[in-house]
Amino acid sequence: MPRLSFILSVAMLNAFGLIASDVYLPAMPQMAADLDIANWQMPQTVSVYLLVLAIAQIVYGPLSERFGRKPVLYAGIALYLAGSLGCASATGFGAFLAWRMVEAAGAAAGLVIGRALIADTCDRRASAKVYAIVYPLVSLSPALAPAVGGYLAAAYGWHADFVFIAVFAVAALLMTARFIPETLAREQRKRRSPFAGFAPVLRDRTFRRYTLVVCSIYCAWFVYLTQSPFVFARLGLGEAQSGWLYLPLTAGIVTANLLTRRWLDRWSYDRLVTTGVVSFTLGGLAFMLVALHGMGSVAAVVLPMCLVSLANGSSLSLAVSGAVAGSHGHAASASALVGFFQIGSSALMASAISAVFGTGPLVLAASIFLFSLLALATCLPVRAATRCAG
Repeated sequence: MPRLSFILSVAMLNAFGLIASDVYLPAMPQMAADLDIANWQMPQTVSVYLLVLAIAQIVYGPLSERFGRKPVLYAGIALYLAGSLGCASATGFGAFLAWRMVEAAGAAAGLVIGRALIADTCDRRASAKVYAIVYPLVSLSPALAPAVGGYLAAAYGWHADFVFIAVFAVAALLMTARFIPETLAREQRKRRSPFAGFAPVLRDRTFRRYTLVVCSIYCAWFVYLTQSPFVFARLGLGEAQSGWLYLPLTAGIVTANLLTRRWLDRWSYDRLVTTGVVSFTLGGLAFMLVALHGMGSVAAVVLPMCLVSLANGSSLSLAVSGAVAGSHGHAASASALVGFFQIGSSALMASAISAVFGTGPLVLAASIFLFSLLALATCLPVRAATRCAG
């Protein structure tokens, strides 16, 4: 196992994407008014951010294989910092959207290289144990970022949310310089075509299966993140109040991560993945039931999502680890691809769902339920094969 300082630094890098996408969620209704745009356009700012985040990962993987992990990582952190400061100073929707794209382009470096650093130093099972430490820390961002962001927006205005992200970027830069070594020696760097590693990764059936699980869970998660602020607003909650409602989800993610780490030595890898997906499906079913009877309380929104969050804390982290640390032998390329599909699919789905169906309880519930069924369908053939082999 790597040192704790190394793991904490990697956790900071993995949190780049989520903290920047989540911090201003409670302020979205007010931002729509300030920027003079329709409510449905605010989720598009998350979707555009996610699309750039996805595409940029395709670039960072090969670059880090060619030039090493740290030089490329430093460049990404610099972009992330510049984009955050640009968002903080933006006064119009166009400028804000442009700086969000710069911010996303930088955040992608933390995601891709953070996963590659783990794969460089651990095998698949050790990687899963490292992720079981990293993901509870990373999972604090979807809850703490909206809570902090909601408070900052209520006290100082939404621009303060992006000053907070800039400070976070500086802290990550300092930790990277101090605690993260270069894990790819010069003799290991690939001199061939930058995208040559993608083909063997995409041919890997295990990579494709794990990636589909990752995408299903993440799509459901980001639909919730982009839809729930408007559901909470309809229930009469303000920015600061709704920000705290993401904390129970983090508790579920952290709990699932801790249990997964303990059970890794007792249960098979795929059994743990499937167990988390079953919880995901139960959460989706619960969402549909409460939506059909009227989602008239905060508990009716948060409690079903707590079941979904258990999959986020177990199946998601395991599936990412399994996809990156596979037999294909191209950790950075696999990291780039799984990140591309994970973020890209969630961006497209969140954008399409809000644009076509708008925002509302039934839209939220039906989307999460359908994604849970997709994840379950992916896991069932594996369970059947395991029983036959037994």
